[in-house]
Amino acid sequence: MCINLLVEVLLLEFDDWVCLEAGEDDYVIERFEVRVKGKKPLVFNKPSYSKLLFVTQQYLNIKLEPAKQFIRESVLDTPDPLSFDEYWRMREVLEKHLAK
Repeated sequence: MCINLLVEVLLLEFDDWVCLEAGEDDYVIERFEVRVKGKKPLVFNKPSYSKLLFVTQQYLNIKLEPAKQFIRESVLDTPDPLSFDEYWRMREVLEKHLAK
């Protein structure tokens, strides 16, 4: 499966003393785009987290927890979003390393 992911994320800035923990409401996704070979592209402008999660889960045909983890690790926890293929390669390497 070949998937290209384009996400533009605008992080909101907070003072450290005000924002003790970063959460799902601490960002604005300007544009979210996923392309899978053989499917029409999935494109969102300024999606809510719940809509992003639900539609990504349906589009990629994956369960809820892997969809949450994919969005968290490839979009929210990185300044440079990963492609879906890069995410899965990274995950495989980490799983092999942790299995040792």
